[in-house]
Amino acid sequence: MSNIAIDKIHVGRRHRRDVGDVAGLAQSIQAVGLLHPVVISPGRTLIAGQRRLAACKRLGWSEVPVRIVDIENLTRGELDENVHRVDFLPSEIDAIRRTYEASERAAAKERMSAGGKGAKVSQPSRAIDKIGTFAGVSGRTVEKIATVVEAGEADPERFGKFVRIMDDTGRVDGAYKLLRNAQAADVIRAEPPPLPNRGPYRVIVADPPWAFDVRNTDTSHRIVPPYPTMSVAEICSFPVGPLAASDCVLWLWVTNSHMREAFTVLDAWGFRQKTMLTWAKPQFGTGDYLRGQTEHCLMAIKGKPVITLSNQSTLITAPKRGHSRKPDEFYALVEGLCPAPRYLELWSREERNGWNVYGNEVCKAA
Repeated sequence: MSNIAIDKIHVGRRHRRDVGDVAGLAQSIQAVGLLHPVVISPGRTLIAGQRRLAACKRLGWSEVPVRIVDIENLTRGELDENVHRVDFLPSEIDAIRRTYEASERAAAKERMSAGGKGAKVSQPSRAIDKIGTFAGVSGRTVEKIATVVEAGEADPERFGKFVRIMDDTGRVDGAYKLLRNAQAADVIRAEPPPLPNRGPYRVIVADPPWAFDVRNTDTSHRIVPPYPTMSVAEICSFPVGPLAASDCVLWLWVTNSHMREAFTVLDAWGFRQKTMLTWAKPQFGTGDYLRGQTEHCLMAIKGKPVITLSNQSTLITAPKRGHSRKPDEFYALVEGLCPAPRYLELWSREERNGWNVYGNEVCKAA
Protein backbone atom coordinates (compact mmCIF):
# COMPACT_ATOMS: atom_id res chain seq x y z
CA MET A 1 0.00 0.00 0.00
CA SER A 2 1.25 3.48 -0.87
CA ASN A 3 0.04 7.05 -1.31
CA ILE A 4 -0.65 8.67 -4.66
CA ALA A 5 -1.75 12.13 -5.74
CA ILE A 6 -5.53 12.25 -6.13
CA ASP A 7 -5.33 14.22 -9.37
CA LYS A 8 -3.22 11.41 -10.87
CA ILE A 9 -6.03 8.84 -10.48
CA HIS A 10 -8.19 8.33 -13.56
CA VAL A 11 -11.79 7.60 -12.55
CA GLY A 12 -13.12 6.68 -15.98
CA ARG A 13 -16.60 5.28 -16.64
CA ARG A 14 -18.15 3.82 -13.50
CA HIS A 15 -20.93 1.28 -13.05
CA ARG A 16 -22.15 3.25 -10.06
CA ARG A 17 -23.40 6.73 -10.86
CA ASP A 18 -24.91 7.69 -7.50
CA VAL A 19 -22.09 7.69 -4.95
CA GLY A 20 -24.47 8.37 -2.05
CA ASP A 21 -23.75 10.47 1.04
CA VAL A 22 -20.26 11.77 0.35
CA ALA A 23 -20.55 14.50 3.00
CA GLY A 24 -21.34 11.95 5.71
CA LEU A 25 -18.45 9.74 4.62
CA ALA A 26 -16.12 12.73 4.61
CA GLN A 27 -17.07 13.49 8.23
CA SER A 28 -16.36 9.87 9.17
CA ILE A 29 -12.97 9.90 7.43
CA GLN A 30 -12.08 13.17 9.12
CA ALA A 31 -12.95 11.67 12.50
CA VAL A 32 -11.38 8.21 12.27
CA GLY A 33 -9.23 8.33 9.14
CA LEU A 34 -9.51 6.37 5.88
CA LEU A 35 -9.95 2.77 7.01
CA HIS A 36 -9.88 1.28 3.50
CA PRO A 37 -7.53 2.55 0.75
CA VAL A 38 -8.93 2.98 -2.75
CA VAL A 39 -8.03 0.31 -5.30
CA ILE A 40 -6.34 1.24 -8.59
CA SER A 41 -4.61 -0.44 -11.49
CA PRO A 42 -0.88 0.00 -12.20
CA GLY A 43 -1.93 2.59 -14.80
CA ARG A 44 -3.66 4.56 -11.99
CA THR A 45 -7.18 3.81 -13.17
CA LEU A 46 -9.69 3.59 -10.34
CA ILE A 47 -11.02 0.07 -9.73
CA ALA A 48 -12.85 0.53 -6.41
CA GLY A 49 -13.37 3.31 -3.88
CA GLN A 50 -15.16 6.03 -5.84
CA ARG A 51 -17.03 7.30 -2.75
CA ARG A 52 -13.87 7.32 -0.65
CA LEU A 53 -12.01 9.20 -3.36
CA ALA A 54 -14.80 11.79 -3.60
CA ALA A 55 -14.87 12.18 0.17
CA CYS A 56 -11.10 12.70 0.34
CA LYS A 57 -11.36 15.34 -2.39
CA ARG A 58 -14.09 17.04 -0.38
CA LEU A 59 -11.74 17.14 2.62
CA GLY A 60 -9.08 18.81 0.48
CA TRP A 61 -6.64 15.92 0.52
CA SER A 62 -3.98 16.00 -2.16
CA GLU A 63 -2.96 12.34 -1.71
CA VAL A 64 -4.83 9.18 -0.86
CA PRO A 65 -3.68 5.70 0.22
CA VAL A 66 -4.07 3.13 -2.57
CA ARG A 67 -3.79 -0.59 -3.19
CA ILE A 68 -2.65 -1.57 -6.66
CA VAL A 69 -4.18 -4.57 -8.42
CA ASP A 70 -2.52 -5.68 -11.66
CA ILE A 71 -5.46 -7.05 -13.63
CA GLU A 72 -3.29 -8.05 -16.62
CA ASN A 73 -1.03 -10.19 -14.45
CA LEU A 74 -4.08 -11.61 -12.72
CA THR A 75 -5.52 -12.54 -16.13
CA ARG A 76 -2.31 -14.38 -16.95
CA GLY A 77 -2.27 -16.00 -13.52
CA GLU A 78 1.12 -14.54 -12.67
CA LEU A 79 0.30 -13.12 -9.23
CA ASP A 80 1.61 -14.84 -6.12
CA GLU A 81 -1.61 -15.18 -4.14
CA ASN A 82 0.19 -15.54 -0.81
CA VAL A 83 1.97 -12.22 -1.30
CA HIS A 84 -0.78 -10.23 -2.96
CA ARG A 85 -3.82 -11.49 -1.06
CA VAL A 86 -5.19 -8.72 1.15
CA ASP A 87 -8.51 -8.02 2.81
CA PHE A 88 -10.82 -6.29 0.37
CA LEU A 89 -14.31 -4.97 0.98
CA PRO A 90 -16.89 -7.19 -0.73
CA SER A 91 -17.84 -4.36 -3.08
CA GLU A 92 -14.15 -3.97 -3.95
CA ILE A 93 -13.95 -7.65 -4.80
CA ASP A 94 -16.86 -7.15 -7.19
CA ALA A 95 -15.21 -4.11 -8.78
CA ILE A 96 -12.05 -6.18 -9.31
CA ARG A 97 -14.17 -8.98 -10.81
CA ARG A 98 -15.77 -6.61 -13.30
CA THR A 99 -12.46 -5.11 -14.31
CA TYR A 100 -10.92 -8.56 -14.60
CA GLU A 101 -13.77 -9.90 -16.74
CA ALA A 102 -13.47 -6.95 -19.13
CA SER A 103 -9.71 -7.55 -19.40
CA GLU A 104 -10.23 -11.30 -19.82
CA ARG A 105 -12.70 -10.76 -22.67
CA ALA A 106 -10.22 -8.48 -24.41
CA ALA A 107 -7.40 -10.99 -23.89
CA ALA A 108 -9.53 -13.86 -25.22
CA LYS A 109 -10.42 -11.84 -28.30
CA GLU A 110 -6.74 -11.11 -28.87
CA ARG A 111 -5.86 -14.80 -28.52
CA MET A 112 -8.52 -15.72 -31.04
CA SER A 113 -7.20 -13.15 -33.49
CA ALA A 114 -3.62 -14.32 -33.04
CA GLY A 115 -4.61 -17.99 -33.44
CA GLY A 116 -6.56 -17.42 -36.63
CA LYS A 117 -9.94 -18.79 -37.60
CA GLY A 118 -10.55 -22.23 -36.20
CA ALA A 119 -7.51 -22.09 -33.94
CA LYS A 120 -7.87 -23.96 -30.67
CA VAL A 121 -7.53 -21.61 -27.76
CA SER A 122 -7.14 -22.88 -24.20
CA GLN A 123 -9.99 -21.78 -21.93
CA PRO A 124 -9.03 -19.92 -18.77
CA SER A 125 -10.59 -20.91 -15.46
CA ARG A 126 -13.72 -19.06 -14.40
CA ALA A 127 -13.22 -15.42 -13.53
CA ILE A 128 -14.96 -15.78 -10.20
CA ASP A 129 -12.62 -18.58 -9.16
CA LYS A 130 -9.52 -16.56 -10.03
CA ILE A 131 -10.85 -13.50 -8.23
CA GLY A 132 -11.80 -15.64 -5.26
CA THR A 133 -8.32 -17.14 -5.05
CA PHE A 134 -6.78 -13.69 -5.31
CA ALA A 135 -9.07 -12.13 -2.67
CA GLY A 136 -9.02 -15.11 -0.33
CA VAL A 137 -12.67 -16.14 -0.69
CA SER A 138 -14.51 -18.88 -2.57
CA GLY A 139 -15.82 -18.50 -6.10
CA ARG A 140 -19.35 -18.95 -4.71
CA THR A 141 -18.79 -16.01 -2.38
CA VAL A 142 -17.73 -13.88 -5.35
CA GLU A 143 -21.01 -14.85 -7.06
CA LYS A 144 -23.03 -13.84 -4.00
CA ILE A 145 -21.20 -10.52 -3.78
CA ALA A 146 -21.97 -9.85 -7.45
CA THR A 147 -25.66 -10.60 -6.89
CA VAL A 148 -25.89 -8.18 -3.97
CA VAL A 149 -23.97 -5.38 -5.71
CA GLU A 150 -25.94 -5.69 -8.95
CA ALA A 151 -29.25 -5.60 -7.07
CA GLY A 152 -28.09 -2.55 -5.15
CA GLU A 153 -27.19 -0.76 -8.36
CA ALA A 154 -30.48 -1.70 -10.05
CA ASP A 155 -32.60 -0.47 -7.12
CA PRO A 156 -30.49 1.62 -4.70
CA GLU A 157 -33.45 2.75 -2.62
CA ARG A 158 -34.59 -0.78 -1.76
CA PHE A 159 -31.47 -2.92 -2.09
CA GLY A 160 -28.55 -0.52 -1.70
CA LYS A 161 -28.65 -1.07 2.07
CA PHE A 162 -27.60 -4.69 1.59
CA VAL A 163 -24.36 -3.60 -0.09
CA ARG A 164 -23.66 -1.31 2.86
CA ILE A 165 -24.46 -4.10 5.33
CA MET A 166 -22.10 -6.42 3.45
CA ASP A 167 -19.25 -3.91 3.47
CA ASP A 168 -19.81 -2.75 7.05
CA THR A 169 -19.98 -6.25 8.53
CA GLY A 170 -17.93 -8.25 6.03
CA ARG A 171 -20.67 -10.89 6.19
CA VAL A 172 -21.51 -11.72 2.60
CA ASP A 173 -23.84 -14.62 3.41
CA GLY A 174 -25.96 -12.48 5.74
CA ALA A 175 -26.45 -9.69 3.20
CA TYR A 176 -27.10 -12.20 0.42
CA LYS A 177 -29.81 -13.95 2.47
CA LEU A 178 -31.45 -10.62 3.33
CA LEU A 179 -31.51 -9.69 -0.35
CA ARG A 180 -32.94 -13.04 -1.43
CA ASN A 181 -35.56 -12.77 1.31
CA ALA A 182 -36.59 -9.30 0.13
CA GLN A 183 -36.78 -10.49 -3.48
CA ALA A 184 -38.86 -13.52 -2.45
CA ALA A 185 -41.19 -11.18 -0.56
CA ASP A 186 -41.71 -9.15 -3.76
CA VAL A 187 -42.72 -12.31 -5.61
CA ILE A 188 -45.15 -13.29 -2.83
CA ARG A 189 -46.80 -9.87 -2.73
CA ALA A 190 -47.37 -10.07 -6.49
CA GLU A 191 -49.23 -13.39 -6.23
CA PRO A 192 -52.97 -13.51 -6.99
CA PRO A 193 -54.92 -12.99 -3.75
CA PRO A 194 -56.48 -16.10 -2.16
CA LEU A 195 -60.20 -16.73 -2.30
CA PRO A 196 -61.88 -15.05 0.70
CA ASN A 197 -63.45 -18.16 2.23
CA ARG A 198 -61.06 -20.79 0.94
CA GLY A 199 -57.47 -19.54 0.99
CA PRO A 200 -54.78 -20.58 1.08
CA TYR A 201 -53.38 -17.69 3.12
CA ARG A 202 -49.69 -17.11 3.77
CA VAL A 203 -50.40 -15.05 6.91
CA ILE A 204 -53.23 -15.56 9.42
CA VAL A 205 -54.03 -13.56 12.54
CA ALA A 206 -56.38 -15.23 15.04
CA ASP A 207 -57.93 -13.64 18.13
CA PRO A 208 -60.15 -16.41 19.54
CA PRO A 209 -62.94 -15.54 22.02
CA TRP A 210 -61.32 -17.39 24.93
CA ALA A 211 -63.74 -18.50 27.63
CA PHE A 212 -62.98 -17.43 31.21
CA ASP A 213 -63.86 -20.21 33.63
CA VAL A 214 -63.58 -18.11 36.79
CA ARG A 215 -67.07 -16.98 37.82
CA ASN A 216 -68.01 -16.92 34.13
CA THR A 217 -71.74 -17.16 34.89
CA ASP A 218 -71.65 -14.29 37.38
CA THR A 219 -72.74 -11.20 35.42
CA SER A 220 -71.39 -8.94 38.14
CA HIS A 221 -67.87 -10.18 37.46
CA ARG A 222 -65.77 -7.65 35.56
CA ILE A 223 -64.04 -10.24 33.41
CA VAL A 224 -67.19 -11.49 31.65
CA PRO A 225 -66.64 -10.73 27.92
CA PRO A 226 -69.33 -8.85 25.97
CA TYR A 227 -69.40 -11.47 23.17
CA PRO A 228 -70.00 -15.23 22.81
CA THR A 229 -66.97 -17.27 23.85
CA MET A 230 -65.61 -20.63 22.68
CA SER A 231 -64.13 -23.52 24.60
CA VAL A 232 -60.58 -24.65 23.90
CA ALA A 233 -61.96 -27.74 22.16
CA GLU A 234 -64.13 -25.57 19.91
CA ILE A 235 -61.18 -23.32 19.05
CA CYS A 236 -58.99 -26.35 18.31
CA SER A 237 -61.63 -27.74 15.94
CA PHE A 238 -61.93 -24.48 14.00
CA PRO A 239 -60.85 -25.27 10.38
CA VAL A 240 -57.68 -23.20 10.21
CA GLY A 241 -55.69 -25.95 8.44
CA PRO A 242 -57.53 -25.71 5.09
CA LEU A 243 -57.16 -21.92 5.15
CA ALA A 244 -53.38 -21.98 5.67
CA ALA A 245 -50.82 -22.19 2.88
CA SER A 246 -48.15 -24.89 3.11
CA ASP A 247 -45.73 -22.11 4.13
CA CYS A 248 -47.69 -19.97 6.57
CA VAL A 249 -47.25 -17.60 9.53
CA LEU A 250 -49.85 -17.59 12.30
CA TRP A 251 -50.25 -14.84 14.89
CA LEU A 252 -52.35 -16.18 17.78
CA TRP A 253 -53.56 -13.69 20.39
CA VAL A 254 -53.82 -15.10 23.90
CA THR A 255 -54.69 -13.71 27.30
CA ASN A 256 -52.46 -14.11 30.35
CA SER A 257 -54.73 -16.83 31.76
CA HIS A 258 -54.87 -18.94 28.57
CA MET A 259 -51.18 -19.32 27.77
CA ARG A 260 -51.08 -23.09 28.34
CA GLU A 261 -54.21 -23.62 26.23
CA ALA A 262 -52.73 -21.55 23.38
CA PHE A 263 -50.07 -24.19 22.76
CA THR A 264 -52.76 -26.86 22.60
CA VAL A 265 -54.45 -24.79 19.89
CA LEU A 266 -51.19 -24.42 17.95
CA ASP A 267 -50.69 -28.19 18.00
CA ALA A 268 -54.26 -28.77 16.81
CA TRP A 269 -53.84 -26.31 13.95
CA GLY A 270 -50.46 -27.73 12.92
CA PHE A 271 -48.18 -24.80 13.77
CA ARG A 272 -44.85 -24.51 15.61
CA GLN A 273 -44.38 -21.61 18.00
CA LYS A 274 -41.32 -19.44 17.25
CA THR A 275 -41.57 -16.34 19.45
CA MET A 276 -43.98 -14.17 21.41
CA LEU A 277 -45.04 -10.55 20.97
CA THR A 278 -46.26 -8.56 23.99
CA TRP A 279 -48.57 -5.58 23.85
CA ALA A 280 -48.01 -3.23 26.82
CA LYS A 281 -50.97 -0.99 27.55
CA PRO A 282 -50.74 2.37 29.39
CA GLN A 283 -53.47 1.44 31.90
CA PHE A 284 -54.28 -1.87 33.54
CA GLY A 285 -57.65 -3.54 33.12
CA THR A 286 -59.42 -6.52 34.66
CA GLY A 287 -57.87 -9.73 35.89
CA ASP A 288 -57.66 -12.32 38.65
CA TYR A 289 -54.78 -12.14 41.16
CA LEU A 290 -53.15 -9.40 39.05
CA ARG A 291 -54.80 -6.71 36.94
CA GLY A 292 -53.97 -7.22 33.29
CA GLN A 293 -51.86 -4.58 31.53
CA THR A 294 -50.36 -6.80 28.84
CA GLU A 295 -51.63 -9.03 26.08
CA HIS A 296 -49.61 -11.56 24.14
CA CYS A 297 -49.49 -12.86 20.60
CA LEU A 298 -47.70 -16.09 19.73
CA MET A 299 -45.95 -16.10 16.37
CA ALA A 300 -45.98 -19.61 14.90
CA ILE A 301 -45.21 -21.16 11.52
CA LYS A 302 -45.80 -24.18 9.34
CA GLY A 303 -43.46 -25.04 6.48
CA LYS A 304 -40.82 -22.42 5.60
CA PRO A 305 -42.50 -19.02 5.20
CA VAL A 306 -40.58 -15.94 4.05
CA ILE A 307 -39.88 -13.56 6.96
CA THR A 308 -38.37 -10.14 6.18
CA LEU A 309 -36.85 -9.55 9.59
CA SER A 310 -35.08 -6.24 10.13
CA ASN A 311 -35.38 -4.59 13.55
CA GLN A 312 -38.81 -5.59 14.81
CA SER A 313 -39.16 -5.89 18.59
CA THR A 314 -41.06 -8.36 20.76
CA LEU A 315 -42.72 -5.40 22.51
CA ILE A 316 -45.46 -3.06 21.31
CA THR A 317 -46.40 -0.12 23.50
CA ALA A 318 -49.71 1.30 22.35
CA PRO A 319 -52.96 2.62 23.85
CA LYS A 320 -56.06 0.49 24.26
CA ARG A 321 -58.79 0.75 21.65
CA GLY A 322 -62.33 -0.67 21.68
CA HIS A 323 -62.84 -3.94 23.52
CA SER A 324 -60.47 -6.60 22.17
CA ARG A 325 -59.37 -4.39 19.25
CA LYS A 326 -55.67 -4.68 18.57
CA PRO A 327 -53.35 -1.70 17.97
CA ASP A 328 -52.61 -0.46 14.45
CA GLU A 329 -48.92 -0.89 15.26
CA PHE A 330 -49.47 -4.65 15.38
CA TYR A 331 -50.87 -4.82 11.85
CA ALA A 332 -48.04 -2.65 10.55
CA LEU A 333 -45.53 -5.05 12.13
CA VAL A 334 -47.23 -8.09 10.59
CA GLU A 335 -47.35 -6.54 7.12
CA GLY A 336 -43.72 -5.44 7.36
CA LEU A 337 -42.49 -8.80 8.61
CA CYS A 338 -44.66 -11.26 6.67
CA PRO A 339 -45.22 -10.65 2.95
CA ALA A 340 -48.54 -11.81 1.50
CA PRO A 341 -50.82 -10.86 -1.42
CA ARG A 342 -53.64 -10.64 1.14
CA TYR A 343 -53.97 -11.34 4.86
CA LEU A 344 -56.62 -13.16 6.90
CA GLU A 345 -57.83 -12.21 10.37
CA LEU A 346 -60.07 -14.64 12.25
CA TRP A 347 -62.45 -13.28 14.90
CA SER A 348 -61.67 -9.78 13.72
CA ARG A 349 -63.30 -6.69 15.26
CA GLU A 350 -62.95 -4.44 12.19
CA GLU A 351 -62.34 -4.35 8.46
CA ARG A 352 -58.88 -3.43 7.19
CA ASN A 353 -57.43 -2.69 3.74
CA GLY A 354 -55.53 -5.65 2.31
CA TRP A 355 -57.16 -8.09 4.74
CA ASN A 356 -59.99 -10.59 4.58
CA VAL A 357 -61.77 -10.72 7.93
CA TYR A 358 -63.99 -13.18 9.75
CA GLY A 359 -66.01 -12.48 12.91
CA ASN A 360 -69.43 -11.47 14.16
CA GLU A 361 -68.14 -8.09 15.39
CA VAL A 362 -66.36 -6.97 12.21
CA CYS A 363 -68.80 -4.12 11.57
CA LYS A 364 -69.25 -3.18 15.23
CA ALA A 365 -68.48 0.46 16.03
CA ALA A 366 -65.21 1.09 17.87
